[in-house]
Amino acid sequence: MLRKIKFKEFKELYRKHIIQDFPSSERPNLEGFRRRIVKHNEQVFIYEENETEKGYCIIDDLNEYILVSFLAVYKETRGQGIGTKILKEIEEKYSNKKGIILEVENPEFAENEKEKNIQEKRIKFYQNSNFEIVPNLNVKLFMVNFKIMIYQKERKEINTREVIDKIKEYYSKILNKKRFNCIEFEL
Repeated sequence: MLRKIKFKEFKELYRKHIIQDFPSSERPNLEGFRRRIVKHNEQVFIYEENETEKGYCIIDDLNEYILVSFLAVYKETRGQGIGTKILKEIEEKYSNKKGIILEVENPEFAENEKEKNIQEKRIKFYQNSNFEIVPNLNVKLFMVNFKIMIYQKERKEINTREVIDKIKEYYSKILNKKRFNCIEFEL
């Protein structure tokens, strides 16, 4: 079950998990997260089963869509279907939205074969959960190349322009103008 947490509890999650789960190039520091959670109302959820924490996700509401900016399963509970359960709960919790958007590292830019395999597995996981890669769209942010994936409640052709607008809406809220202008969209 997803349990919403406040920033006070988030600090422990950050120290115990987030800094191990995401490289520094892909995550803000603790103060950056504080601004996002407190000022921009990003929501942080811990996933629990039988009162045991097993993973987490961070979500931003973009009106008709949500953006999952971080999702991870604790190392010791991976391979148990927890990621799929988290996505199902997100779908149910936000069933009033058109869909879910997320970013995944683009394996074409992996530094080595091991990294590439992990990134390809992550994409396959999301595809198995009915997410699609937004075709012909690459995003480069802080020297990291991403593919954008989307889950749409109603299966239809992906509106790439709408997805770009939602990504821009998200980053314009959390980044200063100088950093926002560093985002590159390649069609």
